[in-house]
Amino acid sequence: MPEYYDLDVRFWEAGLESYASSLGFKSICSFSPQGNGIEIKTREEDVRFKKDGKIILVSSDNPETLKKACKRDADMLLFPRFVPDVGLVRAAAENRKPFEIPLSLLLERRGAERAFLISRMRVFLRLCNKYGADFIIASGASGRLSMKSPGELTAVGEALGLSHDQAVKSISMVPEYILKR
Repeated sequence: MPEYYDLDVRFWEAGLESYASSLGFKSICSFSPQGNGIEIKTREEDVRFKKDGKIILVSSDNPETLKKACKRDADMLLFPRFVPDVGLVRAAAENRKPFEIPLSLLLERRGAERAFLISRMRVFLRLCNKYGADFIIASGASGRLSMKSPGELTAVGEALGLSHDQAVKSISMVPEYILKR
């Protein structure tokens, strides 16, 4: 039985780790001031940061910025537009930098906007599979009630076109690799 990880929780509160454990997670990464992760949102082309023992997520709409982050100490990449950029996906695959696929982006949208995002995510994940880039499905939870169980994250991965094994790998083996770096 694999061990599951949610590498994108956007809040921190007392008892959060035990709650995550009750959902079925071995560990989580919180991108809040008290958490163990740092998110760098940037539009600039120069990506500079210090790791300081935390997990680094670089988020940008600019593929060139993310390509540069691939060559630095970034642990994960978030490309919220999910535009199929072959150069970016190849750079991520070569440098073993996984893309984050946050469920919260889907839950924040409604109607046609959600449908278009699902379509772009599916195409982007197909491109990742084609070029061997890793990805992580995460909740992106901003509160306790928006945290999802490993089964729910796996089901969303399957709805996005992944096989069951690929979806499980994206919440177990790939996050474990990031945490052990």
